[in-house]
Amino acid sequence: MIMDLNGRRVILVNSLVRNNKYIIHITLLAIYILWILNLDYFYPFVRFTSLKLNDIFSLCIQIIPLMLLINGFRFKHISTKIVNSVISIILIVISTTIAAIILFATITLNVNEAFMPIHNIRFESSSVMVYRSNYGATMDFGITVRQEKEVIKGVLLVKNLYKKHHVYDITIKKLDNNVVEINSKKIYLKRNVYFP
Repeated sequence: MIMDLNGRRVILVNSLVRNNKYIIHITLLAIYILWILNLDYFYPFVRFTSLKLNDIFSLCIQIIPLMLLINGFRFKHISTKIVNSVISIILIVISTTIAAIILFATITLNVNEAFMPIHNIRFESSSVMVYRSNYGATMDFGITVRQEKEVIKGVLLVKNLYKKHHVYDITIKKLDNNVVEINSKKIYLKRNVYFP
């Protein structure tokens, strides 16, 4: 039987997926969990310089639970398939809700006003950015202070330094090469955000 190059590629890809279904599953689950941990509510550490790109990336991540469900059908044991299906369906419901919130926020909010940079203090290897959050009539103003370092073009390593709700602005000043003062509180910075 003669096969063209495209046929061989399809067979090779199917073989790789079939033989590595558990590795693919664990990798997808790890990416999804890392994305959850990277939310502002937990501990942000990687961001894109473009707020819209952050939203697009977050929307793409919401497809992972569906991929987990589909990949789970390749498992051998019926009990593993059932457990995977239940967990995946729960994650699909959560992801659909998150995707709806992201889409609603993207459509209704002006991104620049919702998370507007108001102060920028430059250091040798990073910056301290102060953002004012304003999510419309449902929420009051808030302030988030972050240390940011561009690791590759368009990708930032980020650490929240200070967060306060019901505040329109704060007092911030550079004291030294690795120290800022935020509302009379000294915060020591690491050169590489998380590392010395």
